Amino acid sequence: MTYVVNVPFEVGALLDESDPDVRSIPRLPGFVGLDLSDRDDSRYELTIEVEAGSVRDAMDAAEELLDDYMSTLDAYRPRLLAEIAPRLG
Repeated sequence: MTYVVNVPFEVGALLDESDPDVRSIPRLPGFVGLDLSDRDDSRYELTIEVEAGSVRDAMDAAEELLDDYMSTLDAYRPRLLAEIAPRLG
């Protein structure tokens, strides 16, 4: 089954679209979208998809993927604003 995970997070500064790390985000596994949700507070929402047989498995898979995404954005000091909550896609 395919689960969709929306992950709100904030960063220390707006993401620079010319930064190679930021440009690489859409090429990471599971990527669906990255949207600016609040420009003043540098808040974004990342949407990813994972394949899993249960919600628990989807949470585990999403956590692993999220580690890769947050590592890629490490220079921006990302901080998650909510827990991971997969839903059927």
